[in-house]
Amino acid sequence: MRRGVAIVTGAAALFLAACGGGGGGGGQSLTAEQFRQQADAICKQYEDKLNELGSPSSLDDLGNFVDEAVPIIEEGNNKLSELEPPDDLSGDWDRAMELQDQNLQVARDLQKAIHDNNTARVQDLVSELDATDAESTRLARNIGLENCGQQN
Repeated sequence: MRRGVAIVTGAAALFLAACGGGGGGGGQSLTAEQFRQQADAICKQYEDKLNELGSPSSLDDLGNFVDEAVPIIEEGNNKLSELEPPDDLSGDWDRAMELQDQNLQVARDLQKAIHDNNTARVQDLVSELDATDAESTRLARNIGLENCGQQN
């Protein structure tokens, strides 16, 4: 059971760090400062929504948490994908967004693993989220983002 609670805690922390989307949308390119302000505002908005879900303390709680978190993350991703970074930030941004899209798919897989009560798969998926989240966070920090560049 102790291992299960550690998995739950790790997964919840990763979801609270989740903020990203699919690469640049079709919008007009922003200045670096405008881009940073808008991206950070979106990240904060969706991180606040995730924080409102609380912290799960059991595998059952985690299942409910993930069920509620996935649509929030998806919506945040969509908002961020509408931003068009300036050229000098686009390489890191596009890669960070690719990683966040991967994280969203892993979150969906995690959702299924939790509902299937497959603890080993849950643990593997949490480890996968941890690795891609760390790289995504590093890239967001390189861009100069504060809210999007936080790792929990």
